[in-house]
Amino acid sequence: MQRILFYRELDFDLDTIGAILADTTLSDADRLHEQRRLLTERIERHQTMVAVIDKELAARRMGIALTPEERLEVFGSTRLEDNAEPAEQRWGDSPLWRQRHRRTSRYSAEDWREIRAEQSGIHQRLLEAMRTGIPAGSATSMDLAEEHRLHMERRFHDCDYDTHRALAASYLANERIGLNFDDVAPGLSRYIHDAIIANADRAKADHS
Repeated sequence: MQRILFYRELDFDLDTIGAILADTTLSDADRLHEQRRLLTERIERHQTMVAVIDKELAARRMGIALTPEERLEVFGSTRLEDNAEPAEQRWGDSPLWRQRHRRTSRYSAEDWREIRAEQSGIHQRLLEAMRTGIPAGSATSMDLAEEHRLHMERRFHDCDYDTHRALAASYLANERIGLNFDDVAPGLSRYIHDAIIANADRAKADHS
């Protein structure tokens, strides 16, 4: 009965099960090994399906309404499911997160390609400024920080200078969604943080 139940669990019909059990060339151990192999294959298929579903749910929590093929093209091997839960736990109840989600959920693959190109350009110029020894508090670096702030405001959510300061703190703590700046180059998180803070201070002084 146990053998029959195992095969039924594997969706074998009763006629097929009867033929298998009637095969005298197979020992009881052979049948157990075969059932184990079939069950292992099923488990692996189901685990693969669960992983695909997890990635889809993670993308939706991040407000990314792209097909898996489009996500692969735009984001490459970035594991969105690793970012979704911590980001949602930290910011999910905030108005800015909800605003970000509303905006990004409407973006096409082309929109995302443009956004990532803009981000990459700003980050690359900040990295070059750091590597060439331009101080984070210089006009050049502050202008790049302002460009970053306006990019966030245009593409994701309202980003006044206080909000930008808060983002800078998260960058310094390596809590950025996706690849952290220090993963790109050691010290880049501190440099971008300091440039953002200097830019916010400049804006405050200009309006005082």
